[in-house]
Amino acid sequence: MACVRILEQHELTDPIALRVYDEILNELGFGIVPNVFKSMANRPKFLEANWNHFRSTILHGDIPRTLKEMVGVAISQANNSQYALNVHLHGLSALGMSEDVLRTLVTNFDACPLPEREKTMIRFGLKIATRPLTVTQADYDGLRAIGLDDDEIFEVVATAHLFTGINQYTDAINLEIDTL
Repeated sequence: MACVRILEQHELTDPIALRVYDEILNELGFGIVPNVFKSMANRPKFLEANWNHFRSTILHGDIPRTLKEMVGVAISQANNSQYALNVHLHGLSALGMSEDVLRTLVTNFDACPLPEREKTMIRFGLKIATRPLTVTQADYDGLRAIGLDDDEIFEVVATAHLFTGINQYTDAINLEIDTL
């Protein structure tokens, strides 16, 4: 059981929280407000800031959302963060990712039927999240060599940063996996 209260939409009275729930329902594409955001509604400004962070990192930019979600899966799996892992796998499924890709993404990444460019980006995001002090100029040069520009590289770094924080937050409060 979560260590913080999970607020359903009908329990909300704060106008900021109500607006953010509506935005999540309209923009996320899952038909639900995930528990991670419901747990933040106890502090509406915190909810708003984190939703805006998630939205600007995952829902906007040049890198496809599915690739960003796959970075989230890799980071969550490496951190053994079950809430985030399951939510991002569900998200990828809802976005049309095949079961074959999802299965190999978590069981045998090297055999995952993704283009090498995407695998390189996922590996870089994982390295940023799990071993940031080992990232070198050669890593950045390697990304440029496969055609990434500075904005796309920034998006991978920002995505790794976001999911590292989500893992820490959801694990620290023992967040329950959403009923999907």
